[in-house]
Amino acid sequence: MTGSSIRGRDQTFSEETLFSSIFLKFLYNNKVIDRLKTKINSYNQGDKYEEIISIIENEFTKIHEEIEDTFKDDHEICCRNINYYIDLLRAIIKSSNVFSKDIQDNIIVKIEQQWKKILQIKNVSECAKDIDLDSIRKRCILKHIHDLKLDNLFIKNFSKQYTHYLSEKWDTIIKYINGNDDLYIKIENDFIGIIENYNNFFHSTDYICDVDLNKLSSHDITISTDWKSLMNSISLKNFTTENHEKSCYNKSYIEMLKLRTSNIQSMNNFLSIAISILGFSLILIFLYRFTPLGSMIRRHTKKNIEVHENMRDEIPELYENYENEGPYITYNSASH
Repeated sequence: MTGSSIRGRDQTFSEETLFSSIFLKFLYNNKVIDRLKTKINSYNQGDKYEEIISIIENEFTKIHEEIEDTFKDDHEICCRNINYYIDLLRAIIKSSNVFSKDIQDNIIVKIEQQWKKILQIKNVSECAKDIDLDSIRKRCILKHIHDLKLDNLFIKNFSKQYTHYLSEKWDTIIKYINGNDDLYIKIENDFIGIIENYNNFFHSTDYICDVDLNKLSSHDITISTDWKSLMNSISLKNFTTENHEKSCYNKSYIEMLKLRTSNIQSMNNFLSIAISILGFSLILIFLYRFTPLGSMIRRHTKKNIEVHENMRDEIPELYENYENEGPYITYNSASH
């Protein structure tokens, strides 16, 4: 589909028309997240939280129908989008302050039960099911970078609207998994090099990578609160000058590569100088110990030592004579 065909079909930006929103159209058609947040915000202690569970379960029924109708062999995108929805629900529930711990846990259990049912519809068993924060952070990164590539044409035609959409899409999850805004990410393999603030990454459309993203995995992602250590961990081994047009590097990563290369060059220069000095020293040692020049130097040195020792012995005697006899001038008496 070309950019012109997108403009011809729809002059306004619509989330449900995005290529990345497959299996998630119900989110935008029904405004389910807005309704869920409204229901949670109006919740008072003692209210029946089952109504909230009912909203969630009804939407899972719609996901079930959409997957049945549209799923072919899109296992990867199905996993990414279903996991996104689960992570979004978890972030909403976990971030709310209106539930007791027991009620919060009960709602999360219901969500995870529905999650497992959804994954069994088309036997999509390979979807990641880890729920620790680090796993959620990494799969969100993978979804974002895949979605940007899928939505590339929409981004070109609706840049401002898409950027606003990114805030709506990610802010709730980001607040849950990086509330202090102190995380940084590094994505690095043979064809991608990105280093960025975690939150900034999700609000940017700069990371449209026209490469085979199927080779990208969570193992290529490093997350840290230490920006300096993350920069120092950049590997020159992964960087290639071949097929540059098929690679994806951001500005920060390239600058760090230049800095690392410069530091390594400086170290190499220092080592070269040190090796040269060491080599010259070894040559001098060899000449001193095993050549006639060395014998000559040793004789000359020995002679100088003897002279200095004689002078050292005679100087005290001169001082002693001076003290005992006083200064005098010698002369030849025959001249008189």
